Amino acid sequence: MNHQLTTVVIVDDDPTSSLLYASSLRKSGYQIVTCSGLRSAMDWLNKNSNHGASLLVTDLQLTDGKGLDLIKQTRKLSKSMPIIVISGDSDPASIIEVMRENVQDYIIKPVTPSILLTKVEYHLSKSDSDYQKSIYEKERIISLEKLIDWYNFKNRKLEADNFDSSALHKNLFHILRASLSQGAGFGILLQLIGIIQATKKDEFGNHILQKEILEILEDNASYAKKVIDAFTEIEDVIFGRVSIVQGTIKELISELDSLPKDLKSFLAIKNQSLSIGIPNSEYSYNKQILWEKTFFKKIIKELLLNAMKFSPQTSKIVILIYLDQKEISISIINPMNDDNRVGEVLPEEYHDLIFEPFFRLNKNIYEAYQTLDFGIGLSLVKETVVKFGGSINVRNLIDHLDTESKGKVEFKIKFPFV
Repeated sequence: MNHQLTTVVIVDDDPTSSLLYASSLRKSGYQIVTCSGLRSAMDWLNKNSNHGASLLVTDLQLTDGKGLDLIKQTRKLSKSMPIIVISGDSDPASIIEVMRENVQDYIIKPVTPSILLTKVEYHLSKSDSDYQKSIYEKERIISLEKLIDWYNFKNRKLEADNFDSSALHKNLFHILRASLSQGAGFGILLQLIGIIQATKKDEFGNHILQKEILEILEDNASYAKKVIDAFTEIEDVIFGRVSIVQGTIKELISELDSLPKDLKSFLAIKNQSLSIGIPNSEYSYNKQILWEKTFFKKIIKELLLNAMKFSPQTSKIVILIYLDQKEISISIINPMNDDNRVGEVLPEEYHDLIFEPFFRLNKNIYEAYQTLDFGIGLSLVKETVVKFGGSINVRNLIDHLDTESKGKVEFKIKFPFV
């Protein structure tokens, strides 16, 4: 890929790291500008503000100042240029402080050149409009999605060192849920409080609350409750609070059969259809799996809503069920919408990432589907499937049934028989 017109500015006080990052990005065709300090970086950015940098990569510790100051000054020049921070500071408070300056990514050292390259390509693929967030949307990204890089890093590090990564995973969702329960991350509520404090008072000193403000408060309170409930569900699965029992394949198929009716209103949004392929043979219908009926239906609905959101108008979504001697497989197959900016299939580098908490293919909000759009839905799916003793993976398929071959995405869940 040729990126000759794309300039990446790298600011790092460590010449070895700077050289390593620059070399990797230069090999991929990017033009590179390296600076060792805040002053030299700002000099270059100011001189080239009209047609200069496309993306900034910076450390937080610089030879003559702080990376945070560089970020703030850069944001005065450009509100939408992607900024990636590379730092050894893994303190959550520090990360939140940095992310509040509309930083697109925070990567904990050490970072490999390949990971940096992936991040750079991802953020450069986004248009300027992707970064023009409302206060509400920006708070959601800051408090949740961006902070997760730190948690994911620590998770991987603990796994590599053979520590108890499951304990960390429990703490991750417990901390986030507790934080949300206390109101953290919902900056819009703080903004509204400020508005209320500025409203007129009656003769007794009580604020006169306008109907519009009350409606916004009610909407955000409702949204906050949904978020906390979602984290509670994930926490319940992880901590083993969900009562897992044995269920038959016949019961499972019965739950799947009810889905087209349950999801009729959502299918109508894009005039989509849902068909379920059920095996003719019933020899395995009495075999049993481990599950919890409510959560099973919840995760299948999540996968189907995900398929609807990312599939084009009038598309067909298919559920296929396979039975063999050892397990049952449930495949959900759908085409990809052309406007998702990832292509007609899901790039392989995303096949594992999409199950990471808060990873999102884009920043779109799908209000019609009544989903939170935090990127935690697939995390709940994976946690639940694993808790049931099963597995889930995603892959790309080529459909040759139509007049022309088309790419499709398949999510496959496998549950072993008890």
